[in-house]
Amino acid sequence: MYRLAKRILPLIVLTLSIGYAAAEEEPEAAAESAAQTLTSVPTTAVPNKKIFLLGAGFGCSFTGYREETDAPLNRNLNAFTVTINGNAEKGNFFHSFNIGFFRGKNEAIQSYPLDKRELEPDLMDHFFEYYRMEDTYTRLYLEYALDYILWGNRVFPGYLGGAFRVDSYIIEKLNNFLYMNITINASLGLHASQKWIINPDNILVFSADFPLFGYALRPHYLGAFAWPMEMGIVSLHNYWAIFGDLKYTHKFTPLISAYSDIGFELSRINFPKPRRDALLRLIVGVAFSF
Repeated sequence: MYRLAKRILPLIVLTLSIGYAAAEEEPEAAAESAAQTLTSVPTTAVPNKKIFLLGAGFGCSFTGYREETDAPLNRNLNAFTVTINGNAEKGNFFHSFNIGFFRGKNEAIQSYPLDKRELEPDLMDHFFEYYRMEDTYTRLYLEYALDYILWGNRVFPGYLGGAFRVDSYIIEKLNNFLYMNITINASLGLHASQKWIINPDNILVFSADFPLFGYALRPHYLGAFAWPMEMGIVSLHNYWAIFGDLKYTHKFTPLISAYSDIGFELSRINFPKPRRDALLRLIVGVAFSF
């Protein structure tokens, strides 16, 4: 028995020594293998998923305008507004589109009391300064923009690109289709967007569009059928504008998000007579992710 134990004991010690050495080498070998695997996988192996967001909203537009082919008077209107918008990201590109519409009615008003009008010596020469006829104002616009990321980081990316816009402004007088004043302007411009990704569920985006070149159709005076209409190229010599949006989006589920949007517009076109517009738009809506 003693002799058998004396022969087996060295074998047990040798087996334990080999097992202990193998146990020490195994984690190092596993780490080296994992490192080789990670370094051998190219970064392009992770797919760049395309995210598409489509939304619709409603709210109110507070607008003021002055159309001197009609009358040199400042008008203002608060109107219910409907918008449709969407955006898609693919790689470093950011696509977006916006469509908006409102229609409202301005009541006829007398700008000064009647007794002051009667004391005015040149009443007929200043007729439009003292009285404004009833009119209906319709506004429709659509915009498509394509931007490319140029600055920032994954939390605060900035984009720069271009945009195509179509803007229409329609004034109707006396409930008569013939007494219509219509402006349509198609333009190309510089577009910029800045995102702030607060967290995966909350995103803030500011966008601005500066038209640089376009083509417009304008009336000589009240009445869209007073042909020929004025048509011509518009650029910085006769058209200045800025269109902006500040949008906050909150994601409830991977599919549904709610958003609020503050939009603004400032524009002036100078042929054949000046037209000025200013607008503040407040919108809330729902968006769907695909």
